[in-house]
Amino acid sequence: MTVLVSAIIPTYNRADLVGQAIRGALDQRLPSGDSVEVIVVDDESIDDTPAVVRSFEGVRYLRQTNRREGAARNLGAHHAQGQYLAFVDSDDFWLAGKLAADVARFGAADRPALVYSRGLNVGPDGRPIGTRRLPTPQGDVFWQLAREAFMPMSSVAVRADAFRACGGFTEDRDLSGTADWELWLRMAARWPVGFVDQTRTCIRVHDQHMLADPRYMERAMLAGMRYVLADPVVARRVGNRARYIRACMYVTIALNAYANGRRGRCWRWLAQALLAWPPLVGDQRLWGGLVRAAIGPRPLRAVRHLARRGAA
Repeated sequence: MTVLVSAIIPTYNRADLVGQAIRGALDQRLPSGDSVEVIVVDDESIDDTPAVVRSFEGVRYLRQTNRREGAARNLGAHHAQGQYLAFVDSDDFWLAGKLAADVARFGAADRPALVYSRGLNVGPDGRPIGTRRLPTPQGDVFWQLAREAFMPMSSVAVRADAFRACGGFTEDRDLSGTADWELWLRMAARWPVGFVDQTRTCIRVHDQHMLADPRYMERAMLAGMRYVLADPVVARRVGNRARYIRACMYVTIALNAYANGRRGRCWRWLAQALLAWPPLVGDQRLWGGLVRAAIGPRPLRAVRHLARRGAA
């Protein structure tokens, strides 16, 4: 049977959650009648993850020594037979119709190498919290993506030939958490990107998420920046604006620090951003970080509460 889409699920000690990710992938239906190949790559879990995965029929189970999610996704892609590769983290899950809409977008005249869509934040129990408010550009998105990582990882699907031509994910443990942005930017430097107007990717918000560890994410974001700027196609595209990309990453680090209660580190990275690229003083993301760091979370919550009451 023809395999049009391969769904790749990297996992590590997610016995309590991986089943929902697998069910979401198995429940996808493609208009063409082609099958969806589901591949789970276990990054050497020590809980009941293997037993949970093997309880599902029609799922290919692979296991590797612990090398983090970039290597796990690459291993899944190596074994995948699909024309398109769709990635979903094992703590996230898809709703019905997600992959069918992706395939339709791939068939458009601009023939994107990568498609993405909006993400729906859900709590630990899987109940919706709210749609992520991020930009949704398409076409040549290189500079927008250099400024801000707006593509939810588990919403992304790619052409398998483009993925392999780029060499897949960079397998460096220090890059874990930013390996997706680094690869998407390399792909965006080469081919158009498509946006799919749907919200069928559920992204679980919980304390064990990597974004909840600001020092870990600092290391990952800085590593991602170094790797992407070393790519020859990206380097030609960037020219003398490498400091701009660094400054934008510093703002991202600052915003993540603030979100985790580290206002001091937020100030530090915002200052680094301005030193790296002074014209960034007019950037809305930088000003948003400055306002947050200056007034703190309580006044912001009060303002949002009043705004909601006024809207009601």
